[in-house]
Amino acid sequence: MGRRIRHIIYLILILVIPGCALFAQQVQVAARIDSTSMLIGNQTTLRLTVAFDAKNGVPKIQWPQIGDSLVAKVEVISKSKIHTILPDSAQPTLQQQIEEITISSFDSGYYAIPPFKFIINGDTGNPQLTEAMMLQVNTVHVDTTKAFKDIKGPIQAPFTILEVLPYIGFGLLALLVIGAIIYYVLKNAKKKNVVAVEQPKIILPPHVKALEELEKLVNRKLWQEGKIKDYYTGITDILRVYLVERYDINALEMTTDEIMLAFRRRGINDKIKQKLNEVLVLADLVKFAKENPLPSDHEFCYHASVTFINETAEIQMPAQSVEPVTEPNPQLQ
Repeated sequence: MGRRIRHIIYLILILVIPGCALFAQQVQVAARIDSTSMLIGNQTTLRLTVAFDAKNGVPKIQWPQIGDSLVAKVEVISKSKIHTILPDSAQPTLQQQIEEITISSFDSGYYAIPPFKFIINGDTGNPQLTEAMMLQVNTVHVDTTKAFKDIKGPIQAPFTILEVLPYIGFGLLALLVIGAIIYYVLKNAKKKNVVAVEQPKIILPPHVKALEELEKLVNRKLWQEGKIKDYYTGITDILRVYLVERYDINALEMTTDEIMLAFRRRGINDKIKQKLNEVLVLADLVKFAKENPLPSDHEFCYHASVTFINETAEIQMPAQSVEPVTEPNPQLQ
């Protein structure tokens, strides 16, 4: 049994090893420079090529690692990606992979470029090598037999209208801005020189303002639309503002009891004070106790508020406030 296994192993080695050797022999590597002679500072292209017959499969190729220079004073400008050239119809299994390297040199002389090493299928013992090359870098030929000439001065370019257009545009824009500033200054100066006469503003008495606000509130028909709380809030707000302006009572910050207590020292008819109290108390019940008054109560609150304002109104001539008159500025005359 052991002898049979050894025969099988020997047979596999006999079949595989020659195939690997044949496969390795089918890979060919090459390196070529477009021009082996160039002027200093110019560029040329170095091409690395790997060719193989793909009928037995694509080999695993390890390309040479190239840094910033090939040799001293021969610099690598750029490197392309490795690309594959598709086979032609005559040789359908032949494939080529190419890497292009742009090189240059800024020192004249002869430079030996050593072979490039390729590792095929991990066989580091038998690397594939390209041929060594020679690169010649030449300087610019100078004829020393002729006299030196002065450097030519700058050539005067012909004048065109396009060169002046930007300056014309900036000049027109500057004139426009200056004109706008002058117009603005003169316009304001003329306004300051004119006597400002304002129409007098009529300040309505507190009772007139309150009655107008009550009429606006009723016209909104709040309680008819079910907005009872808004209706009573509006009435009490109008009354409280009226008390502030008419009696200088801080009614906006007072409770109903505090407002009525402040009226004890006022010379107001008790029946009138009672109407105010009934309106404020009913409004508190609606706002805080969710009371739902009858329509007659809504109308009573409105009429009671109107009666209270009319009975407590201070009859006086409407006060007027006149804005100060601006006198002419002598400096602008």
